[in-house]
Amino acid sequence: MQKMMYYIWKDIKFYLADPRALFLSLLFPLILILLVVYVYPPQGEEETRDFTFGLVTEEDSEGLSREVISYWEEGLNDPPFLNLTYDEALLKLNLEVIQGFLLVPQDFSSRFYEGEETYLEVYTNPNDIASRQAVLRISRGLAAQISYLQNLTRAMQYQSDVPVEELLNQLRERHGLEGIPAVVRPAEISLQNVGPALPVNRINWALPAFFTMFSFLAVVLNAVDFVKERENHILERLLIDGSDSKALLSAKYISNFLKGMIQAVILWGTGILFFNLYIGPSLLNFIWVTACFIAAASAFSLLVACRAEGASQTFTRGVFVSLVMAPLGGCWWPLYMMPSWMVFFGKFTPHYWANDAFYSLLFTPAAGFSAIMPAVLVLLTFTAFILLYVIRNFDFV
Repeated sequence: MQKMMYYIWKDIKFYLADPRALFLSLLFPLILILLVVYVYPPQGEEETRDFTFGLVTEEDSEGLSREVISYWEEGLNDPPFLNLTYDEALLKLNLEVIQGFLLVPQDFSSRFYEGEETYLEVYTNPNDIASRQAVLRISRGLAAQISYLQNLTRAMQYQSDVPVEELLNQLRERHGLEGIPAVVRPAEISLQNVGPALPVNRINWALPAFFTMFSFLAVVLNAVDFVKERENHILERLLIDGSDSKALLSAKYISNFLKGMIQAVILWGTGILFFNLYIGPSLLNFIWVTACFIAAASAFSLLVACRAEGASQTFTRGVFVSLVMAPLGGCWWPLYMMPSWMVFFGKFTPHYWANDAFYSLLFTPAAGFSAIMPAVLVLLTFTAFILLYVIRNFDFV
């Protein structure tokens, strides 16, 4: 045990004394942070755009979707949707007259009345990110209202044993239901400007991406020193001297983890102390995500060392894998702007889950542990499987 402690301390001491390692893991990310905060041009007025969408229904005149259309056309001064046929909507979308449309299937009302799950089809231009986000938000809001009304009528049906369609008619008559989007009459909202809008703190979206990208790269490149120790027969001598192979791997893993946590403390601490970084409602949740991500990166460092044949190959593979995982995991652009195929592959990287958890904490004030639990479980699973593989396949000679 004492030998392993010396081995861990030796790794950390060399790391703190290596200017190249400190530049890559600490100084360079801090320089990028300064560029983002002070040099990058400040944001001007937010760009405003008018969006127009289509609503296509395959139902007959008695369908609930017709009531939605009627409500928007008659009850709103500036309805966000146009009542179109499928061919009209597709043509207007291709001509960029509308930015997207919703398609209501033929069995929408019947499934609603029977208490079954319903669905809406969303059509957008995949190259227009802002329009896609807008139509998705509207469709999710409409779906939430429909789900709420369905649950409401279902609860009432349990009490009165009345068909859902009749319950809807009672709601219309007694409570002034004005269409599916408005379970009750819409409230009037008055907005008053009491001062300039607070500027967005760029550090909240920049630092998590920089942290996941550079901490993973720095931790993974620890594999180079491990491979050099194998090439110089240091690991072989330690085994001959009585050190256990699993204890040696554990010591290397712990040293990688501690070096990653040192980097995390400095980067997050700089963001909190000097740039007013918001870490969410719970510091413990923030630490959970950070520690799990560093744990996964430390395991991946051993995997790179396990599969590489020399120090130069280890360095090349470490840099290549890190630079491939960074954009797939949302370090170069926001996760919500990534196309579906990139999101699919990104979920196989620890970066994706860490960034998703960090942004949940940073931009959702009420986020608790349940918001980060999926990411924590996935990162721990990454770590466990990689460590099991390394323990079985690492060659010390």
